[in-house]
Amino acid sequence: MLTSRGVSLLLTVIILLAIAWNTDITMVYIFFVIAFVMFVLSYFHMRLNMPNIEVQRTTQETAFEDEMLNIKMKIRNNLSRGSSFFEILDYFPAAEPGKEKTSLFILDIKAKEEINFNYSIECYKRGIWNIGPIEIISQDALGFFRMKKTLKVISNVIVYPALFRVFAFPPLASGSVSWMGVETAKISGDSHEFYGVREYQRGDAISRIHWPSTAKHNQLIVKQFERNAIQEATIVMDLKKGNDIGTGRETTLEYAVKIAGSVAKFLMDNGAFVQLIGYTKEAMIVPFGKGESHAYKILEYLAGARSEGTYTLSQTLEEASFVTPYSSTLITIMLDNDMDALSSLVQFRIKGIKLIVIALAGSTFGHTEESEYLDAEGAKQFDEALAGLEAHVYRISKGDKLEKMFETL
Repeated sequence: MLTSRGVSLLLTVIILLAIAWNTDITMVYIFFVIAFVMFVLSYFHMRLNMPNIEVQRTTQETAFEDEMLNIKMKIRNNLSRGSSFFEILDYFPAAEPGKEKTSLFILDIKAKEEINFNYSIECYKRGIWNIGPIEIISQDALGFFRMKKTLKVISNVIVYPALFRVFAFPPLASGSVSWMGVETAKISGDSHEFYGVREYQRGDAISRIHWPSTAKHNQLIVKQFERNAIQEATIVMDLKKGNDIGTGRETTLEYAVKIAGSVAKFLMDNGAFVQLIGYTKEAMIVPFGKGESHAYKILEYLAGARSEGTYTLSQTLEEASFVTPYSSTLITIMLDNDMDALSSLVQFRIKGIKLIVIALAGSTFGHTEESEYLDAEGAKQFDEALAGLEAHVYRISKGDKLEKMFETL
């Protein structure tokens, strides 16, 4: 492929040939021959210099927003001769806009040689990404020709949302569940205490059999357990298409994702069981659990969260009502104009579920065709409805320091 410099040289060759043909001036012929020879030699130099290389890329599989992603690249020359002056472009879509491509210049690589490169790039936006493909770009010494080859070298990386420190959060509702000898090993981080014994029932785990009592009564007896007082929190997010207001990283969805991840981590660090619910094109539920492994399940879900759903938040809450236990806590992250969602929260209050509402001020983020801002009367009605729910309310606007918003109750 001709570069702009190559196009200029080709035009010069054509013009010199035309002038020489019509004027028969020897000096013009000489300039034509020189320009033509440069053009031809540059082309063959570019063809001969095109490298035949293999590239291997290794990198960490996960990172957080604003962290540096470290990438290692191994380059091998498959030719029996050396190659020089070519460029390698690697593509990372999660980088800061305008910096998605990283350029590595190879001045010289010998025949069959392997060389290693390391570089770092900032993870600017959360998501589940593919790094690659890789482009190999070669040109002649004078820059008249340029050739590009694409290598399908792909690496996968999950960029988790950036989290902030939560210093204080309202106490959650507490409950206690008797397990009656049911196997609980599948619940991460579970804690339970011995409660008594009872007769064996079909489905009871063998590990629950109380052998001394079994021998004494000449029938299978199992241990009965009572789970300690527990705290369970359900976090519900609005993922309806069109409800993500703002641009770049300053959108209602990005704020909601950071808040959900940070609050979930805080609660699990303090021993609570957490589940996360959101509806995109289908139900996306991370069921109750706690501990580090469960925290990363939630973060992985949040990394890929997009406002692509057809369910309104009100409909999402209707579905969430079936999996939200009595005597637990519901945390809803919503826009501050969603009156329908507030109406749907009434059913949770009736069931004795504690409500925490995190209201995002949509008007501070911008405007979309789907978004409607509350006038003074609407804002008053929204506040009155919140007061009637006896919910603990956080109000978040664009530009707020989220860590400061969760600094005190």
